[in-house]
Amino acid sequence: MRLEFVKVEEANGLLNQLIEHHPHAIFLTDHDFKVKYYNKSFSVLAESSKSDILDHEFCQIMGCTQREKLLDPHEDLCKHCQFRNLLSGSNLSDVELIRDFVINNQVKTKHLRIEAHRVVMDGHKYRLMVIDDRTAKNKID
Repeated sequence: MRLEFVKVEEANGLLNQLIEHHPHAIFLTDHDFKVKYYNKSFSVLAESSKSDILDHEFCQIMGCTQREKLLDPHEDLCKHCQFRNLLSGSNLSDVELIRDFVINNQVKTKHLRIEAHRVVMDGHKYRLMVIDDRTAKNKID
């Protein structure tokens, strides 16, 4: 099936609806790793509101427990984080991340499969991130 649109606005409207109602958490970051757009599933995953998400980094939003912990006095763990490598445009396009996050003042272990896609809009480079939260699927009772 091929969709044809008379106006760009129609295509944008459909795309926005698809992203907003997608079951996976989706967000868009700029070159400074700041979230510029996100869908409802992302706010549910992060258990955060708009003011706590927009213009903040994923690791800040999710409360990554590894953020800023030093491997040794000369290295910062964040510089070696697989997720940060995805955001920075490295050769990685997806990663499985099992990590503790502080969400609503509780430490929660999350098993996330994250895909990264390059996007260019108006000459600016962004990263579109798609997160499949596999925590419940991989929970051992």
